[in-house]
Amino acid sequence: MQRQRQNRFLDLDLIPLEITSRERGVSVIMTKVFICGRGGSGKSTITAMFAKYLVSEGMRVLVIDADESNRSLYRMLGLQAPKSTLMEDLGGRVAVKKVVFEKKDNMTAEEAKLHVDDLPLSCVSRRDNLAFLAIGKIDKPDEGCACPMGALEKGFLERLHVPGWWVLVDCEAGVEHIGRGVWHHADIFLVVLEPSHESMEMAKFMNELAIEVGRPMLTVVNMVDEDIAENVKASMKSIGIDVNVFFPRDKRIAAVNLSGESVPLLPEFMPLLRSCLDAISNKVRGGVL
Repeated sequence: MQRQRQNRFLDLDLIPLEITSRERGVSVIMTKVFICGRGGSGKSTITAMFAKYLVSEGMRVLVIDADESNRSLYRMLGLQAPKSTLMEDLGGRVAVKKVVFEKKDNMTAEEAKLHVDDLPLSCVSRRDNLAFLAIGKIDKPDEGCACPMGALEKGFLERLHVPGWWVLVDCEAGVEHIGRGVWHHADIFLVVLEPSHESMEMAKFMNELAIEVGRPMLTVVNMVDEDIAENVKASMKSIGIDVNVFFPRDKRIAAVNLSGESVPLLPEFMPLLRSCLDAISNKVRGGVL
């Protein structure tokens, strides 16, 4: 059975809302996980794998591509590319402030909330319990900076209301989401590192920022060869960072990333992804899945 939601966002076609048993109250917690790291650390790969794992466990997941330079996250998820980004669908840079931040005079705070099903079909790619949306991309020379996209991301997350969903935000490389104030809408930071000194320095800095802004942090190290795992663990411990999960280097994942195929959910990675889920649930959701 389906019913059509009234669109309070734009006068465009809507995704039909399916009333499922989970929407009737199995979980009403919305968890926003900001996945961040240095460029090349594999944060988008981890985002895709974690999203697929959550779906396999019966969760509903919205993946938000907030990296203006990333072009392939939807492929990693095994989805079709949306026709447009959210910024394009709203009319571009000029229209962002009006559409996102200005509520209609007769709109209540409750009506201002956005559900996945309120979003235009043209900017969402969806299959069953997995949905994908990109905030915006830099497409042309001299187009300008990514600041409007950061503002759009911040305003969108402020209004997003999806009880029972996991929201995974694949952040731009580095820590700009902290400076832009987008962090206010994060429940937890999942920091993806690769085994390098520069990555450890970022982990230390990110941990300091997380403490300052009052958000928990989960640390994973990606692409770790077995012979250096203990050295990486000791190095991280020496700077006061506990690593929650180590993801090994895997040729199969490297091969699909090279070919642009969907990232596989490998059986040997399932316990690692479960550890991520348990850690986030304990830090943010009080152990509730």
